[in-house]
Amino acid sequence: MFLRTLLIICTLFQLCYLPFSNAASLINVPLNPNLSDFNTETYRFIHRLLNKRVLSGVPRGSLPFTRKQVTAFLLEASQKHESGQITLSNNDLKRLRELLAFYSEAGTGIPPDRRLHVMSLTDDASYRFSFDLRAGQREITRIVDNQSDIPSDEGNMHLTTLFPHLYGQFEDSFAFTSDMAYRFLYGDIFNDVYPDESKYRQLEGELKNRTAINSYVKFKLPMLELQFGTDNLQWGPGYHGNLMVSPNPIAIDMLKFQSKFKTVSFTAFTGVLEDNAEEINDKFISGHRIEGFFWNWFGIGISEVVVYGNRFEPGYLNPVNIYLINEQTISRADSRAPGSGDNVLASVDLRFRPKDNFEIYGEVLVDDGNPAASFYHWDTKFGILGGIYLTDPFGLADTDFHAEYTFINQYTYTHVNPVNVYKHFTSVIGHHIGSDADNLWMELRRRWTNKLETVLGYELERHGQGNINKNHPADAPKDDVWTPLSGITESEHRLKIGFNWVNIGDYSFYGEWNRIWRRNIGNRDGVHETGNEIQAKMLFRI
Repeated sequence: MFLRTLLIICTLFQLCYLPFSNAASLINVPLNPNLSDFNTETYRFIHRLLNKRVLSGVPRGSLPFTRKQVTAFLLEASQKHESGQITLSNNDLKRLRELLAFYSEAGTGIPPDRRLHVMSLTDDASYRFSFDLRAGQREITRIVDNQSDIPSDEGNMHLTTLFPHLYGQFEDSFAFTSDMAYRFLYGDIFNDVYPDESKYRQLEGELKNRTAINSYVKFKLPMLELQFGTDNLQWGPGYHGNLMVSPNPIAIDMLKFQSKFKTVSFTAFTGVLEDNAEEINDKFISGHRIEGFFWNWFGIGISEVVVYGNRFEPGYLNPVNIYLINEQTISRADSRAPGSGDNVLASVDLRFRPKDNFEIYGEVLVDDGNPAASFYHWDTKFGILGGIYLTDPFGLADTDFHAEYTFINQYTYTHVNPVNVYKHFTSVIGHHIGSDADNLWMELRRRWTNKLETVLGYELERHGQGNINKNHPADAPKDDVWTPLSGITESEHRLKIGFNWVNIGDYSFYGEWNRIWRRNIGNRDGVHETGNEIQAKMLFRI
């Protein structure tokens, strides 16, 4: 309620008093691939340029980027290519030009090949309002070869989605956006697809509805940008997930500010979390992160987050707080959970580029406990993530290879107080695998033309019998230890073959086949299953 009231007041003030602008450069490039168009291709291409060391000094672990930042990256690459400082492949150069045209309104100066908006009102000297409309169709087929006694989703699911997007900017000081996805689900409904998106109950029946919205206003102030509204964040070096903050939950209502000085960025936010449990209300999250990239080969990020509930704490709004120090004082105000305290998590991540086209990165997260005193104690909650990223390996042009491993131990993200569990609705705020799990992900991508790309991937995910909602039992021994992948371990092997055909600013087609092997389903010994999943997705910008 506090954040919503503050949002309304600041918006009215800004609309009354601010002058106007001509570009949409303050708007963020969305992180949710199921909400917007061509944002996935944007981030992949920027990551590729960073790994080739075409760009320098970019703290890529603090996302999202703004359109202005993306435009600056693209223009830097273009200028270096034209001056002969770098050489880009034909496919990279074509993709660069397509993106320069797509982000033309943010200042690239490259006109697009087609109309980008259904409607646009602009005065080049003062303002721009735009309305976009996209339409998408997604098909999911799941086939189980040997059905176990545990029911599995099987059949054909159809999803038709409309993506209206209304946004605008006044001069360089104020912008707003409302990016929406109105989905219609029919056929065999799989409950794990868009589980936390909003539902219109009057439409529930054979045809179901799901809706997601990212909507915020943004102010540019001296030395920082201030944002109010609903959005996603991503903190950390991972390409398949991050331990601290990942964009897998549905967007969070937040107040955020971000500041950048040369190659260092600082981000702080406070957001409102939700839970499906009726007894959990007034749940909040606050966090801050500082990240820098130096000497064109070394990056470091330090993050800290606190989740708390049953009351609102202005003390956590202070962006220069150290939660690990002041949490004990602040959490005493919560008399309904005496002695439990709030849920504080901290992480450090590093990335190294010892040479062009080669990145090594890692992240360590600590969630309560004291690993220095007793590493194996049950309250030593931690996660580790590490990986490598190769561009054009072994001289194969237009190729990207990723390998990433994540381990999260038994009680990480859990909490003795249910309101402080590290999740938003049903989704983990950190890595999507959750507690008591590990994940190995490898992916090889090759772009054959500027539009056609193929992908070959393998993923192994394992889960012990713990989960984010299963805290350490109150009657367990105080000197109990955590167990790696506790109890009977459930595992899933997934082999993926896919392709995409993308014309930036116009349309995209995605298709993939997954062969899946599941073992010990539901952590039950000897319960196995194999199957196939086929997906096709099309998006067209009207």
